[in-house]
Amino acid sequence: MDRQHRRRMTEGNLYVFSMPSRMDKASLAEEIGDALEAAKCGRLLGSGMSVGGDSATCLEVGTCDKEKADAVISRVCRKMKCSDFEMVWD
Repeated sequence: MDRQHRRRMTEGNLYVFSMPSRMDKASLAEEIGDALEAAKCGRLLGSGMSVGGDSATCLEVGTCDKEKADAVISRVCRKMKCSDFEMVWD
């Protein structure tokens, strides 16, 4: 019987403290989720929860490769003009 080696998924939160006025939480979540799946390094676990009123957005992310996921998330955030964000892994 063949068994695939499974790596444990690490969960984390992406905090976006400021987004351009033309962007909403749903479009950011979709872009990041699509990019993580395309890079085969993770997936979006939860989308668009507001933190501290409407000033910050938190997206839950799961990955088996934190470094690769960090690079993908940074690339998407820069592309979407989100300059103030932080990724925190559990």
